[in-house]
Amino acid sequence: MPNWCNNSLTITGDVDTLSQLKEVIESDGDGLLEAIKPIGEWEYGSAVEAWGTKWDVSTEGLEYVDNGDGTATISGWFDSAWAPPIDAFQQLADDWDSCYIELYYEEGGMAFIGYWDSEGADDHYEYGEFNSKNVRDNIPEYLLDFYPHIEEYMAEWEEENDEKEVDTVD
Repeated sequence: MPNWCNNSLTITGDVDTLSQLKEVIESDGDGLLEAIKPIGEWEYGSAVEAWGTKWDVSTEGLEYVDNGDGTATISGWFDSAWAPPIDAFQQLADDWDSCYIELYYEEGGMAFIGYWDSEGADDHYEYGEFNSKNVRDNIPEYLLDFYPHIEEYMAEWEEENDEKEVDTVD
């Protein structure tokens, strides 16, 4: 059973280009990653190499919007196994340079967070060694603002563990 990486995706581009992905979102046939970078029959090594994650992702949380100005947006969320599918989105960016892609991701089990975009940003951090008091000193504010639950979970965990230590000392 994998740890699940939470992903928030936004793809903006011309209507003609994104309507191709819209077809996939509506059908949810082979999955989003297979539509972007096909591997055919699934095999662990080829999936990780092609997509950056071991399984395809559901399109259930994605929505297509025609912006009315010749552009469209696909945005929403999905979970991926262990890691964000950056390799697949890099392939999409390489194939369709008219699209702008941005991906926020967070995997609480392995304690990492990040941001990637099709213009070269690749900003990622591990936060397992931090605590609620110093996490903002070590991870950019925009990431923690996007995933505010990280600080809350850290504070709750610290409080629970402080209470356990007090209980065991008594």
